Amino acid sequence: MLDALKEELFSAISLLNGEACHQFGRKNVSLLDRTNSLIIAQPINGHIADADSLLVTDLSGNVIEGNGEPMTDLAAHIELYRAFPQISSVAHTHSMYASAWAQAGRDIPVYGTFHMEHFKEAIPCSRDVTPREADNDYGMAAGLAMCETVEKRSLDPEAVPGMLLFQHGVFTWGGSATESVSRAIALEQIAMMAYLTEKINPDVIGTKRNIPEIDF
Repeated sequence: MLDALKEELFSAISLLNGEACHQFGRKNVSLLDRTNSLIIAQPINGHIADADSLLVTDLSGNVIEGNGEPMTDLAAHIELYRAFPQISSVAHTHSMYASAWAQAGRDIPVYGTFHMEHFKEAIPCSRDVTPREADNDYGMAAGLAMCETVEKRSLDPEAVPGMLLFQHGVFTWGGSATESVSRAIALEQIAMMAYLTEKINPDVIGTKRNIPEIDF
């Protein structure tokens, strides 16, 4: 079932694993088939040897095909899929610099062209997940907290295709598995450059203006 989508997701997972994986910590990616309301997801603590190792679940996280339990963050992915009908994939990482911004509870300001190439505004950090929410269903609560942030700030999820989950890590999304993973990789580079920018010049001020692209 869904062999082509499994291959797409496996390729994206391989891309993320190959990108300085030691810096990205725990990570996962999912892919949604909206036509059939099915999700291709990674098994929890499972070794992904090939595309056949992936699971197929419904939009409630119930396993339809494959062996094992789905990744623990799947509930958060599902809430993002429900809120943003234009996306088909979600990636989640604990990359070093981006997670540091998340732990600090700070948005990542716009400091330059590379940021603007991938995110048109500051990369937001969500509110915290309350203990009561976490006890009920942390994954769902995390997803709802991120959706709430997008709604309250009137953000366009296509212009800002990712965010920081407070004291947790990074979630990015896109129209394909490769796109969501590429944005997770870009977000880590943006986070690192923003950190270094503030170290070099503590008085730097972020910008909201359009920064023109320059071709060399």
